[in-house]
Amino acid sequence: MYRVAIVGRPNVGKSSLFNRIIGKRKAIIEDIPGVTRDRLVSKAKWRGVPFELVDTGGYIQADRDSFASYIRKQIEKELKDADAFVLVVDGKEGLTPADKDIALLLKKEKKPVYIAVNKIDNPNMEDRIYEFYELGFDQVYPVSSIQKYGVADLLDAIVENIPREKAEDFEEEKEKDRTRKIKVAIVGKPNAGKSSLLNAILGEERAVVSDIPGTTTDVVDTYFKWKDREFLFLDTAGLRKKSKVDYGIEFFSVGRTLDAIKKADVVVLVIDAEQGVTEQDTKIAGLIQKYHKPAVIVINKIDKIPPSSEARNRLIKQVKDRLYFISYAPIVLVSAKNRQGIKNLLQTIVQVYEEAWKRVNTGKLNRALQKIMKLRQPPSYNGKPLKMFYGTQLEGKPPAFLIFVNYPEGFKESYIKFIENNLRQMLDMHHAPIKLILKERKRDKV
Repeated sequence: MYRVAIVGRPNVGKSSLFNRIIGKRKAIIEDIPGVTRDRLVSKAKWRGVPFELVDTGGYIQADRDSFASYIRKQIEKELKDADAFVLVVDGKEGLTPADKDIALLLKKEKKPVYIAVNKIDNPNMEDRIYEFYELGFDQVYPVSSIQKYGVADLLDAIVENIPREKAEDFEEEKEKDRTRKIKVAIVGKPNAGKSSLLNAILGEERAVVSDIPGTTTDVVDTYFKWKDREFLFLDTAGLRKKSKVDYGIEFFSVGRTLDAIKKADVVVLVIDAEQGVTEQDTKIAGLIQKYHKPAVIVINKIDKIPPSSEARNRLIKQVKDRLYFISYAPIVLVSAKNRQGIKNLLQTIVQVYEEAWKRVNTGKLNRALQKIMKLRQPPSYNGKPLKMFYGTQLEGKPPAFLIFVNYPEGFKESYIKFIENNLRQMLDMHHAPIKLILKERKRDKV
């Protein structure tokens, strides 16, 4: 397995970075130089690519303690065993002679070296990294192992450079995962045309179509392939008002519909063009928002409304106005009966799915946050200005961003929505349900 060794002088944060990457407190963290005496080896994985990660003892030039020569030997052994190195330096303390000595050792091996300038706790400190280019390596990354800042960018660079022969199997698995079957839940109130829509997509009578509400009482998993993409459609029972659902088979079908929404990668909400958005439609849309799901709004039965653009525009406006809280969801006009708009629907589902997988460079994210602050300054809180310091994207999908601020409780819902809408535009995530998590940045004690 590809082996990455973390090296550096004592007390620069090697063990903190090691723990952050593997996700466990395996290495002992202490502010006493030389605490890590032995090499610690652990398996790590990023973007589906596994590798071995090694935490070495701090490099000590002179025999300042009885372990100095032993630690040096451990590092020198890693020079032979490791495939790549992460040289951790202290961004607050700056470049030191010890850092230069370690860099000279690493250069002799002619292996990939990544400089992790640690203790860069926010973007305003990033200019401290430039002096470390003096070490002679191109790949220099600002990180904060405590705050998680910049670690994703460092790991992206490492796994991208892992030789194909060592990561081929895992890259294939990663790609399979990304391009796996897209699970699509087709939801809506009874008789909105969900089963007819599924049949139109499949081109055959697979789901039972009837004008009697509640005909589909189970979740029907249907495999479908279109172009180079695979789908798993979950045609669900229509969600009706609780007062109209009898305890029995239809009661349990509502539960299965909710499960389908939770499991789906993309939720297709079907609206009846003749009825427009009803109270029940808004409640179903509320579930999509609650479970933070990527979605497509389908206005079905457009063959039953006047073909004029004015009539259709009025309908689209009503949908946007009533379902404003999932404004990220694109609207597609469809006639399941005439199989009109089906190709556009499938293309839109794929687009929404891809945006839900998108990763954003940390630098680009923070530049966007700074632009948003300049567009509209958030109102003051208890007489104090609100500030966004920096942000980072969390793992998983849909996109979720952790933003460090001074007073999380001071950010009103309207301003958080303003941040979301602008991030979608600036990060090209127009149809992704962006999730923001505001966290207070610990202030220095005076």
